[in-house]
Amino acid sequence: MSSSRHILLLSFILLFATASEAQSERQQDMGLIVGAQISADLTGNMSLEAEEEIRFDHNAMQFDRWLTQVGLDYSFLHNRMHVGVFGSAIRRHNDHDYYENRGRLGIDVSYSESIRRFKLSYRTRFTSTFLDEQTGLHRINPKIYWRNQLKATYQMPGSRFKYSLSTELHWPINDPKHHRPDNLRTVFTADYRVSRHHSVAASLRLDDDLFINQPVDRLYVGLCWKMKY
Repeated sequence: MSSSRHILLLSFILLFATASEAQSERQQDMGLIVGAQISADLTGNMSLEAEEEIRFDHNAMQFDRWLTQVGLDYSFLHNRMHVGVFGSAIRRHNDHDYYENRGRLGIDVSYSESIRRFKLSYRTRFTSTFLDEQTGLHRINPKIYWRNQLKATYQMPGSRFKYSLSTELHWPINDPKHHRPDNLRTVFTADYRVSRHHSVAASLRLDDDLFINQPVDRLYVGLCWKMKY
């Protein structure tokens, strides 16, 4: 195995081993995520991607977020490296118990390596979320985050199923009161290829708040229909 693959694998193991700081009075919750994604090749190595997602929390009884997202992805290095940009429109239930509209812009870079039947990938992403000042004053606007994700994917030859496990740290970078990651997200996904262009993905996602007051550990069950052309 090459040294670059050793480094990638070691980084993956270390990030998975990251433990949250012990915090008292952690709350527990469950949620539901349903969505649809579509991607289509444009010209050369460029593709267009669109996504709709609806999310519920408080034991899946309360509407939490509706997201519409559109992005462009450019691949190179024999499809091992990707650069993407995206924009999102969000309707979100906020901490003050009312709904507000938000906008988000983001850019990410990812790199992947295949090791036999496994594919290991690393993605770094910057997002800037713009909050609605008409719904009240915000201490920070926009909120800028740096996210780092490590992901492992496994698929048997000829199988319609594909499995993946990922972990991602969310780090606020323009909040003077918080200089550490505030969320660790772990996701297990099982994809089933229905046809050449269609697949369905079932997922379990665990969001753990880190280093904040009143932290919540929230488990989401997800279902997503995917189309690729």
